[in-house]
Amino acid sequence: MGQKKLTITALAFSDAPITSVSGPIEALTVAAQIAGTHVPSIHIVTEDNQPIHGIGGISIYPTTTIENIKTTDVLLIGSIGIPSESKSICTEDTLRWLTQLAQRDIPIASISSGAFVLAKAGILHNRTATTHWSYAEMFRHMFPDTILQVERDVTCDNNYYCTSGVNQCYEVMLPIIGQLFGLKVRDDCHQFLAGNSDQPNKELLANFLSFQQHNDTVIRKLQNWMHDTPDGQFSVKDLSERVFLSERQMKRRFKQATGTTPIRYIQQIRLSIAKDMLEKTKKTIEEIGRTVGYEDTRYFRELFKKSHNMTPIEYRKRYQV
Repeated sequence: MGQKKLTITALAFSDAPITSVSGPIEALTVAAQIAGTHVPSIHIVTEDNQPIHGIGGISIYPTTTIENIKTTDVLLIGSIGIPSESKSICTEDTLRWLTQLAQRDIPIASISSGAFVLAKAGILHNRTATTHWSYAEMFRHMFPDTILQVERDVTCDNNYYCTSGVNQCYEVMLPIIGQLFGLKVRDDCHQFLAGNSDQPNKELLANFLSFQQHNDTVIRKLQNWMHDTPDGQFSVKDLSERVFLSERQMKRRFKQATGTTPIRYIQQIRLSIAKDMLEKTKKTIEEIGRTVGYEDTRYFRELFKKSHNMTPIEYRKRYQV
């Protein structure tokens, strides 16, 4: 219980899915409970400090006035429903409030059309973002300086997160939970919310989100293929052949897009799969090493320890389900 109490602030809008606000709050609250720390302090605010009425007639009452929020640990921007170029996205006072909080370098997550609010505040200028596909052309017209990647479910650019839809409200919280509470709590939270301990893809992909914020569609498709390969057993040569590039061209292009080398990316995928197996199976260290492509068990142990500051056996003792 030594961790300080987390403060979460959510900006809610009328005529929008309530889940865009309640979902992320629930995920962060569950994470705090799993971490054994204080229940977060939740603040829900609206632009005019009046109740809002979401889809289906569900109402949300603000817990405080928006003017009272001078600082927070996490800021959530709910969906604004159907945006329109003919009406104001939000008030000038709200925009100033947002830009002031953004200067504090805190995680800020917008859900679906909530990205319009961040963009209107100038927070997404020259940054990567996503939003609902049906509003993509409007977004591009209104905010041409934002790098819109509407094909992505979740984007992250310098602590600013966006989702393509309301369904991703839990997914976008995973990297934020990892940042606030650590990777173990993040993974446990995912299992609790997803209800399926046999499908680790979302929690594993959360480790690689920062490497996927680029515009190279060839490399992105290659990354997706790598993550869809269950055992991680592919080589740099396999990658270059798959995208019809020489190894030298592929390495240079991959590094330019992701900021890391293909071999390091492969290693991290393999080690992520190995971590999941250590947590959820009874396979030996030798078997796990071979499964993820390392016949030399000693090398596998050294690589794992270098990456995680503990041996595979120590990791299993600490985190096995």
